[in-house]
Amino acid sequence: MPVTQNTSSLARATMVGRAVVKWGVISLVAMIVGRVLVTSLVAFWKAMNPPKPEPPTVGFGILPGIVFDESLSKSPLSYSLELPTGKFPTFPDRAKVFLYSQATPSLLADQNAKDIANTYNFVFTPEAIDETVYRWTKSQPLVTVFEMDINTNQFSLTTDFMSRPELLASPKLPDGFQAVSVVKQFLSSASLLPDDVATSSGEITYQKLVGRTLQPAVSVSDAEFIKIEINRSAVDGMYPMFTPYKDRGIIHAIIAGGLSGSNAIVELEYNYFPTFANFTHTYPLRSVQSAWEILQAGEGYVVPEFSAEKAIIRSVRLGYFDNFVFQPYLQPIYVFEGDDNFLGYVPAVAPEFAQKSL
Repeated sequence: MPVTQNTSSLARATMVGRAVVKWGVISLVAMIVGRVLVTSLVAFWKAMNPPKPEPPTVGFGILPGIVFDESLSKSPLSYSLELPTGKFPTFPDRAKVFLYSQATPSLLADQNAKDIANTYNFVFTPEAIDETVYRWTKSQPLVTVFEMDINTNQFSLTTDFMSRPELLASPKLPDGFQAVSVVKQFLSSASLLPDDVATSSGEITYQKLVGRTLQPAVSVSDAEFIKIEINRSAVDGMYPMFTPYKDRGIIHAIIAGGLSGSNAIVELEYNYFPTFANFTHTYPLRSVQSAWEILQAGEGYVVPEFSAEKAIIRSVRLGYFDNFVFQPYLQPIYVFEGDDNFLGYVPAVAPEFAQKSL
């Protein structure tokens, strides 16, 4: 009898254990499936009902209008929109606005400018053109004039290279990457190479001297000079910089094949204004259709390289206008590109958050 009871108890325990395991497995599977199902349902609901994005910060208040040099703008008589898809691209509803760092008079500005000039071997006392602009000269290896605004560090370097035929004899031009590197190294030697320029690739064109003007060379082998244009890097790697001229960067240089190293730079203009990279606000954008209507009304800016009577627009994109003279903010623009060197700019910030551009 005891043996039978023990056997019966063992059987019951086995059955109970199996039931516990069975229902435990079922419960675990149900929990896993339920969790996956709930997670999927929540994700689906969020996808169908996305949260509204935070509104643009507009932390700089009402922005001043972008100042374009209207004396340069050449509006055509008519416009034709011929986009590849037949309609405008889709643009974001907002964009970043950057605050430029405004130069202020400093007791150290005079000495700082002289230190920069000395780095470039301008060692003599400068001539004061006005209260903020100094001019240095030197005669070797070329007659060179160096002018600098001691407050903003904007400068120009010009030489008499067009009067030096020896520079045209057997020119040895670097490749494009090396040419850009020569300019960057030249700026870096005087601590004038900011991060957002150091990472920019730059653009080059090969040039030939015809009379006393530079013109694009027919081929690399025919070239005597390289023209280099450098802008600050594109915002978020997507929105490039544009200046008042189609083919002119905020840093412009010409390299001669008859010289080497930094001496090969026979012309250079530096019009860089620093921004506070970590101090930005977002602003809502006007529609691209609105920008198109403004351009057609003759209220946009057209680069001076364009001279035809009719503008045929082939593409539209978002970019930033980086001027050669100081403006308080780096602001987005719609950029219309087309035939015959057409390039037109329209301020992109919604009109209720920006004054009318001048």
